Amino acid sequence: MPGDFRMLAASPPRRALLRAALGSLALGSSASLLAGCAAPFGQQARGTPAEAIATGGSAVLYNGQGGRGAAVGFGTRHVLTCAHLLEAGATGARLRRADGAEAEAALAGRSARMDLAVLCVPPGFLAAAPRAAELPREGEAVWATGAPGFGPAIAQGHVEAPDAEMPGFGRGFTARMPALLGYSGGPVVDASGRLMGLTAALPNPGAAGALALLTGADLDGLARRDRQVFVLGIRRAEAEALRLLGRTAA
Repeated sequence: MPGDFRMLAASPPRRALLRAALGSLALGSSASLLAGCAAPFGQQARGTPAEAIATGGSAVLYNGQGGRGAAVGFGTRHVLTCAHLLEAGATGARLRRADGAEAEAALAGRSARMDLAVLCVPPGFLAAAPRAAELPREGEAVWATGAPGFGPAIAQGHVEAPDAEMPGFGRGFTARMPALLGYSGGPVVDASGRLMGLTAALPNPGAAGALALLTGADLDGLARRDRQVFVLGIRRAEAEALRLLGRTAA
């Protein structure tokens, strides 16, 4: 079932309302994908704009149910990730940095407004990445890192719709890039390495997405085909995180 794009009467132009297709696919990986072992994402990101955040500002997230995704640093004691990576009733998750260091992360807040969870970690476990000051631009180059159980841990693409909303996931933008299952919660950065948002879902996974869920083999992603990816915007994610923590922006 194809997605339904509707233009919004707002500035900047190309604001789109992205209605999720039935069966939209969140980009967390399942236990069946963990049999393979991708090279550490920090190594794969070397020489790209995502190198800094991959090596010090993000981590692999394990949810305790065999699932896997990623998280990014927020302040000195918290990380942000996609809420769909956490099972209902979960109180935390385990994180592993690119250097192999691990930490237990306790749930600090889970949003009912968007696909966002805030976790508390030991001080300094992850560095907070610089945030992109400008809004995404159509055609702008982007890089994403994630934690697939098998396959490349970095993807390059471009912004498709600079302002998009996906019901149940929040507001951000869509990009075209070969993201894999396991990229959920991971960072999307611009050419300067500044954080633009969190990879969240495939709005229109199609038959390939259904096959990935059934078999654990994300063949479409492994073929490095560009696919439409919804990215939760970092500005809204950070504002919601502050609300969940009972704080306000400085």
